[in-house]
Amino acid sequence: MAPQARAARVITELGAPWVINIVTGTIAGFAVGAPGWGLFVAAITGGIPMIIILAGVRGGIASDHHVTDIDGRRWVIPAILGIVGVGLIVEIVQGAPRALIAWTVAGLVVLFGIGIVTVIGKWKVSVHTAVSAGTTVLLALIASPWFLAALPLTVVNGWSRVWLGDHTRGQVVVGSFVGAALAAAAYLLVS
Repeated sequence: MAPQARAARVITELGAPWVINIVTGTIAGFAVGAPGWGLFVAAITGGIPMIIILAGVRGGIASDHHVTDIDGRRWVIPAILGIVGVGLIVEIVQGAPRALIAWTVAGLVVLFGIGIVTVIGKWKVSVHTAVSAGTTVLLALIASPWFLAALPLTVVNGWSRVWLGDHTRGQVVVGSFVGAALAAAAYLLVS
């Protein structure tokens, strides 16, 4: 495997939505002094959705663990919306910190936006870049503006998705903007 191909593959795996959600959800929990709730957010936005996707791959209804086939996204997105929605209800009922409730709402809004573009627009927006940009902006809002220094990682993540042929440049750019804009708007409205 050529060095560029190896780099693109490693970046795509490290920049996968489930990985980003687990890491950033955990950081967010520590940032608000509620690490247990941060781990809960990490589980409902990253861990459990990845388990569902892997079950779909095993069952033959998802192409791969990145769900690169647009048809697989038609069931994956509603399934993850359901998981995160139930998690949000648990957060509200059990009194999670408002900032983490707002974080979860932001995640739902971003995924819903991506779902609309995917199902109605029949266009495969990059979830990798949407989650990367969205969680970076959320960390800047919840913890420190210094997290915005990580935004170039979204560009690198997008490069990997294009280089591997999983997305077009337009799909990664739109994913980045949709993720950042919707996450920020939803978080600011709820927090």
